[in-house]
Amino acid sequence: MPRANPGPFEPIVYLIQSPVFYRVVGLGGFALFTIVALAIAAAHGFGYLLAGLILFAANWYDMSYSICRRCRFYGTWHCAGQGMLVARMFSPLNDAIGEWRMRLHFLLTAIVLVYGLYWVWHFPALGILFTLWLPIAGLSATSPGGFSWRARPAVG
Repeated sequence: MPRANPGPFEPIVYLIQSPVFYRVVGLGGFALFTIVALAIAAAHGFGYLLAGLILFAANWYDMSYSICRRCRFYGTWHCAGQGMLVARMFSPLNDAIGEWRMRLHFLLTAIVLVYGLYWVWHFPALGILFTLWLPIAGLSATSPGGFSWRARPAVG
């Protein structure tokens, strides 16, 4: 499927989709988002913190188990070392992820993001900042060549 041309925003889109931008803004922003959301939740009660920790741990495990094992960057430092950690925990998979499994992964990710946005919006400035960060992080996580974990590996 041909990739849509971003028009006059093409240089910005290619900058956002660069590996460095992904590591700094996508992964770094998500780490900051997680820390801030959990800190605000903890200030409101241990149960809220525990629920957040369980959600974030479940999302990390799901991502590691179903996505990272299929990624072309498995066993590398591409995602700030996550691929290296996953390579020590799980063996790689060569098949593409199924449609229902992908939907389950995105549903869990959406739940984690809604949880985090709920807490950061307790402070409107943080809510605006992280709401603006979300589409930029999503764009930085999309590769111009497509997701390697969604495609079957090349035969040969």
